[in-house]
Amino acid sequence: MSATRFCTFDDSLWPLLILRIVGEPSNQQFEEYLDVSASYLHRGERHVVIADVLRAGIESAEHRRKRAEWMSRHEGLTRELVLGNAFVINSPFLRLGLNLLLHLRQPCWPYLVVPRMEPAVEWAAGRMDEAGLREPAHRIRRHFGLLPMSQSG
Repeated sequence: MSATRFCTFDDSLWPLLILRIVGEPSNQQFEEYLDVSASYLHRGERHVVIADVLRAGIESAEHRRKRAEWMSRHEGLTRELVLGNAFVINSPFLRLGLNLLLHLRQPCWPYLVVPRMEPAVEWAAGRMDEAGLREPAHRIRRHFGLLPMSQSG
């Protein structure tokens, strides 16, 4: 697990990567966030990302531009390795901004926008199941208490 002050990268349940974003980053923090994000792609392993943006701030125009450049630069790797990205967001204003961004810059991977973590985790585990990563999907469901009692052991 590594962190910037505004974004924590939790890979303890790999191939699930959970980002927890709080507040608004400085330019240096945003650059570090992009660098760390790229480092997960350079592992060369398929994975699913959940971005918990429940406490995120508004992204600046400069950061949106840098994110778009990053997405273009890493499109091949993300297409190959990112099985999906779920966004956990409950602010109507932030959700509108995210939906606008996703509409303008359609990602090359499946995505989901939900207001709570549980549906994001279930969707992420489903993406892993579809990709043949059944053991990690089961482990993640068990970790989050999303298995029926008969399968939780």
